[in-house]
Amino acid sequence: MNNLSATDRCVKCGLCLPHCPTFALTGNEADSPRGRISLMQAIGQADVQYTAGLFRHLDQCLQCGACEAMCPSKVPFGRLMDTARVAIEPHRQRSPGNRVVRHMALHLIASPAWTKTLAMALKVHQKLGLQWLVGKAPGVPTAVKRLNRLLPTLQSDNPATPRPVMERRGGVNLFRGCAGSLFDQQTLNASRRLLESLGYRVNVPEQQGCCGALHQHNGDPATAARLAEVNRMAFSVNNDPVLVTASGCTAHLTGYKNLYKNEPVNSFAERVSDILHFLSHQNRAKLQFQPLQKTVAVYIPCTHRNVLRQQQDILDILSWIPGIEPLVINPNGGCCGAAGSYMLSQPALSEQLREPLIDTLVQSGAGLLLTSNIGCAIQLQAGLKERRVAIDVLHPVVLLERLL
Repeated sequence: MNNLSATDRCVKCGLCLPHCPTFALTGNEADSPRGRISLMQAIGQADVQYTAGLFRHLDQCLQCGACEAMCPSKVPFGRLMDTARVAIEPHRQRSPGNRVVRHMALHLIASPAWTKTLAMALKVHQKLGLQWLVGKAPGVPTAVKRLNRLLPTLQSDNPATPRPVMERRGGVNLFRGCAGSLFDQQTLNASRRLLESLGYRVNVPEQQGCCGALHQHNGDPATAARLAEVNRMAFSVNNDPVLVTASGCTAHLTGYKNLYKNEPVNSFAERVSDILHFLSHQNRAKLQFQPLQKTVAVYIPCTHRNVLRQQQDILDILSWIPGIEPLVINPNGGCCGAAGSYMLSQPALSEQLREPLIDTLVQSGAGLLLTSNIGCAIQLQAGLKERRVAIDVLHPVVLLERLL
């Protein structure tokens, strides 16, 4: 991990303040990027008291990348926040139960075998109506009820009619991810069918695992580094592109080159691409889509906008569909409050960030919402369900594959 010396690049100009979602909510300078930089500098100089306030101000950071994207001094805020969270972790006073739950959660998502088991358990949980029962039962802990509410609706994914394959174009690899495997098999299946229809041979390595972003951002860089090596090995069977359907995973996988001084891992990171970015470079003339005469809402995730800087890919791809009218519900930025585990660890702020987006979405009259990150999809779908609003939430690839 890097040390905290890069905090000295911050000149405290304050240009980041209007872009910080948490500062906009609390108005507290300690919840702004430069305020958090000051706290990190104190940690680096061992001149700080490890109080509940210190933990709160650092924990409330979404790591959305909005400050880093516009910083004139190029302060690597995301990496600094990761470093700070590692530094403060030994000083936390977690309850034994909290420590056990945290350890189990990070361990389970790091294991492909456990991810498959959890996926099957989720299907049983929802098919038996246990999600409804847990939501209504008295005495269930608040945290459990919130997790239960965030569980996305089971997806139906009937295989599409086989389509003629265009000219053979070589091979690609598909990255599943832990959340994708658990909650978004529909997108993974649609991606595979779409790529195969375009003439690509799709490889989905069995031994791949979680990208490690949740571990990296939650003070466990050792596990994140182990997962980076697992993925590097899993995708070493060829040199084909590695395509990712969740922008949060894409951002972390491509970021391996900034985290690890390891040439094989760096070479792997160079092969990683968000699937929408990859598709945007395909020969448009060879693709034909059925028309869709309707307004479709689009939420651009923070990772797509601030980290990958590829937000235009979503709109470019949708322009291939005749008649479609995309309406971006966060045209000037704005985080939905998902931010990995943030929607579980900071429920109040998470919901405050989500609700204005749900308002905009409902007022738009759109019957469909597209977004390119699984965490954002889960967060926004939960908000719609709580308001009893029936709007489907899909990855853009799912819509493309349906209309191809």
